Amino acid sequence: MKNDPGGKKNSQDGKLEVRTIQVTQTARLASASSNEGCLVMVLSGSGMLYWNQIPGNGVGAGPDSVLLLGRRDYDFEPAGGWPAELLVCRFPLEMMSEVQKAQLLDNSKAPVVLLGDPVWSGRMHTLLELAAGAWQEPDCPGRLYLALLLHYVGKEAADESGSASQQRNETIEKICAYLNANYSQKLNLSGVAAQFYLSPYYLSRLFRRVTGQSIVDFINVRRIEEARRLLENTDLRINHVAEQTGFSTTAHFRRVFREQVGVSPVQYRKVHRGGEK
Repeated sequence: MKNDPGGKKNSQDGKLEVRTIQVTQTARLASASSNEGCLVMVLSGSGMLYWNQIPGNGVGAGPDSVLLLGRRDYDFEPAGGWPAELLVCRFPLEMMSEVQKAQLLDNSKAPVVLLGDPVWSGRMHTLLELAAGAWQEPDCPGRLYLALLLHYVGKEAADESGSASQQRNETIEKICAYLNANYSQKLNLSGVAAQFYLSPYYLSRLFRRVTGQSIVDFINVRRIEEARRLLENTDLRINHVAEQTGFSTTAHFRRVFREQVGVSPVQYRKVHRGGEK
């Protein structure tokens, strides 16, 4: 079931409107039938952005991500059943320049999803907060706010599409391969960062920017995949499954397994094997 957290389908009187919303289930952020654009900043939580209800069309978005959405059906699904807090700016498309509008409405391209450095994110957040406090005032300079927001979006998009971005993505591909090969080891952010001569802070933001996940979430997904295989195909006890898949304690394994799969390891084995070892 989808909800419409925006409250209203269209901006009032040709002006932009900015609201903070809580998303607890799949929510429609933008519509193909609307003559609006939508700029969204993820304040907390994370999720997947899907468009046109086409399987395979999806991109992750975590804290400080900024999404620029045009005339398509865009749905945001919070990750892991946890709510996400979004700062949503809706605006009539005529408030954009013709070049900006053409780029935004180019349906051959994926939506713009950005995660800049802390300075960039801070500027975007400040502008959106200022607009949120003023958009209902009669003399709100909506076009100025939007022009500044789109300026920073365009600048970050250009930076992320350059050769440096390609090199960063190749680094993340190598890191993902390393994590897939070593998920059963005792891994942590600092240790992985040291393997690739990166600072933990930089690696954390870069990994989330490219994959839409934290490193811990990525590792745990791989570990639970292997745990499910072991529960289905071996007679290993639960504590041994936890140990072989890299969890430090059986209790931690049980908690993460239930969060991802929806049932306990014991219940999962009963369904697939008819009993527990």
